[in-house]
Amino acid sequence: MDSWVCDGYRDCADGSDEEVCPSPANVTPASTPTQFGRCDRFEFECHQPKKCIPNWKRCDGHQDCQDGQDEANCPTHSTLTCMSSEFKCEDGEACIVLSERCDGFLDCSDESDEKACSDELTVYKVQNLQWTADFSGDVTLTWTRPKKMPSASCVYNVYYRVVGESMWKTLETHSNKTNMILKVLKPDTTYQVKVQVQCLSKVHNTNDFVTLRTPEGLPDAPQNLQLSLHREVEGVIVGQWTPPAHTHGLIREYIVEYSRSGSKMWASQRAASNFTEIKNLLVSAQYTVRVAAVTSRGIGNWSDSKSITTIKGKVIPPPDIHIDSYSENSLSFTLSMDNDIKVNGYVVNLFWAFDSHKQEKRTLNFQGSMLSHKVGNLTAHTAYEISAWAKTDLGDSPLAFEHVTTKGVRPPAPSLKAKAINQTAVECTWTGPRNVVYGIFYATSFLDLYRNPKSLTTSLHNKTVIVSRDEQYLFLVRVVVPYEGPSSDYVVVKMIPDSRLPPRHLHAVHITKTSAVLKWESPYDSPDQDLLYAIAVKDLIRKSDRSYKVKSCNSTVEYTLNKLEPGGKYHIIVQLGNMSKDSNIKITTVSLSAPDALKIITENDHVLLFWKSLALKEKYFNESRGYEIHMFDSAMNITAYLGNTTDNFFKISNLKLGHNYTFTVQARCLFGSQICGEPAVLLYDDLGSGGDASAFQAARSTDVAAVVVPILFLILLSLGVGFAILYTKHRRLQSSFTAFANSHYSSRLGSAIFSSGDDLVQCGFKAENRQRSP
Repeated sequence: MDSWVCDGYRDCADGSDEEVCPSPANVTPASTPTQFGRCDRFEFECHQPKKCIPNWKRCDGHQDCQDGQDEANCPTHSTLTCMSSEFKCEDGEACIVLSERCDGFLDCSDESDEKACSDELTVYKVQNLQWTADFSGDVTLTWTRPKKMPSASCVYNVYYRVVGESMWKTLETHSNKTNMILKVLKPDTTYQVKVQVQCLSKVHNTNDFVTLRTPEGLPDAPQNLQLSLHREVEGVIVGQWTPPAHTHGLIREYIVEYSRSGSKMWASQRAASNFTEIKNLLVSAQYTVRVAAVTSRGIGNWSDSKSITTIKGKVIPPPDIHIDSYSENSLSFTLSMDNDIKVNGYVVNLFWAFDSHKQEKRTLNFQGSMLSHKVGNLTAHTAYEISAWAKTDLGDSPLAFEHVTTKGVRPPAPSLKAKAINQTAVECTWTGPRNVVYGIFYATSFLDLYRNPKSLTTSLHNKTVIVSRDEQYLFLVRVVVPYEGPSSDYVVVKMIPDSRLPPRHLHAVHITKTSAVLKWESPYDSPDQDLLYAIAVKDLIRKSDRSYKVKSCNSTVEYTLNKLEPGGKYHIIVQLGNMSKDSNIKITTVSLSAPDALKIITENDHVLLFWKSLALKEKYFNESRGYEIHMFDSAMNITAYLGNTTDNFFKISNLKLGHNYTFTVQARCLFGSQICGEPAVLLYDDLGSGGDASAFQAARSTDVAAVVVPILFLILLSLGVGFAILYTKHRRLQSSFTAFANSHYSSRLGSAIFSSGDDLVQCGFKAENRQRSP
């Protein structure tokens, strides 16, 4: 360390740390005896005023002499470079992870990691994390509360993982108590466990964990129990079996129980391995035998019971299993025995496994001596083991085995998510195949989940499960019809206490450019006292957050968020101040409006765009932000970014004849085009006419009207004049003809006679015409 250089001690093997030290006259040689007014070999002498300080304070980065002599001519500190995710100690001696900055522990030798700690920098870490296990298999964690941690607004979360795995699983405590009982861990397994503090929306990360070994659990049942008679000694049964598929610990011994037919009493004996001899039995009597494994936790599940009759020389052979056919979801087989043995029935077990937690089993019982049977509801591309034995009057036969792998492709396991939504309800959602029936399985311990779970079924991909209050639950889901498919990974859920329910129906009532009005309902109806709500606002673009608090005893609460950014994206989280479950929404504020009066002026070799300043109508816009201009060429179908400017005009050159362009001007985009203003649009063609879209359309409409209306008016006027002339001529012609006819009227004949050479025309007139004649 730098502070060890020139401190009077030879720390390097070659003594180079004490060579060429500054101000040698001020340091008393080791051979010089201490004199009055001088410092000893372990001290440094300050000049103004004279005083002695320990050598280790020399060149430690802090001025201890009034004149600063102790920090003069010091060797250069190391050039240690820290990563962006690390904090560099002020003395330059070490880099620490950021989560160790302001965590209450001194990690830097100069204590600089715990200096100038603000609320935002402070990291709360639990201390003295310890664990104990009880006989039931539960693991109890205890820890010490971090210093100065506000317990009213912070809770603890437990993280755990099996040694060798990389992903942490989370168990929320919903509490600020400094202890937690884990009931969901797998027996006889090594885990890494850590406890982290969460205060409102901030999680205080830690890399400190403890390694623990969970207690042993109860083992599974032994498999494939086989009984036979001793070849030489009468009244002795020989038994052997296969150890359990999952022992959940070290098997100390086996317990073998046997009972004579007709008796309700069971006798027992111990076996050190998977073999035993039961002696001193009655001859010609039938006995039933079963076996269980023992760990430090206790006796596990019993195996299938088998029976045998102690008649010497009577040997029962195993049955014959013949696989007739198999497909993706079924298989057919035939069971048979020798004809000289009377068979009362068969017991068939199907074994298969999808994961390391459980061996699946299905048991079938049949009557009769010869049997053909088809088993359905199987899973594609899965290996099955078939074990069968016959039941006879002399007892059970030895086991026969057969193996088969179904055809097809195994379906994927569902992906499950589960979360508590109140004191007794868990919302489960998952992905997986459709048009099938799913089974949801849940229990309060790992062993119960795979041995004796509670369950329900649904054809949907979501289900709300009602459970007991204040418990830890493990959930998994799998297809159960038309096949028994692989199960999802189990998910752990801690039920929410009454006092930590989330606010209800959070939504945004009104959103503007810089504010948002939120509304929600209290966690329960008609609160009898003020409830403290914590509101966390996470800026999804700037990657920052801030928190607010509000008190209210109303059933409905309304709150206005101010100082938001136009066009910003935010994640809003509302929860009770005691760190209840949260309700959250995401909102996007209104963007800045488009610039007004976008116009264009055409010059010889370029065009100029003009617009009004946004600052005239947007008080939240600063001219220093500027504008950005884009262009769309419809002929080339290309959009181009032309640049940005802080002025209210922009010059554009190199436009091509015969092309139509669309220009847009908007407030300059920020944060990788995540925050932009609304664009103003201008259409422009190669003739040089331009205007914004609406103005352009309006101008075209105005031009058409200016031409069409006068033409229509002239046409109508011409038609009117024509009709007037025709009418006038018609009246004149009619008057002339009437006068002429009256001049040729014959009162004797009552008509007018006209002659045009060869023809004679006689016309009769109406009375009114005659009467008007002179």
